[in-house]
Amino acid sequence: MTTKYLNTTKSLRVEHGLIDTYYSYATPVAFRSHDGKLHVSENVWSRTTGKHLTQIDGGDKKSRIPHDQFVKLYKEFFNDAYERTYNV
Repeated sequence: MTTKYLNTTKSLRVEHGLIDTYYSYATPVAFRSHDGKLHVSENVWSRTTGKHLTQIDGGDKKSRIPHDQFVKLYKEFFNDAYERTYNV
């Protein structure tokens, strides 16, 4: 697992297995799946998290997905990546 801080210490990217997860503080807010596609949640948090999201996707708000869909998709991809990485 590799951790890379973005522009602030409260926004970071963690590479684990086949997906990269982007966090704002301790909350996953975006991920890049094993197929290379970036999935970013709409901002349901603070102005600071909005800035983190802009750092991640360059401000492309139109491609952000509703938070409930993001959570479901993240769980699906993360479980799939975990299974692929550890052959579970």
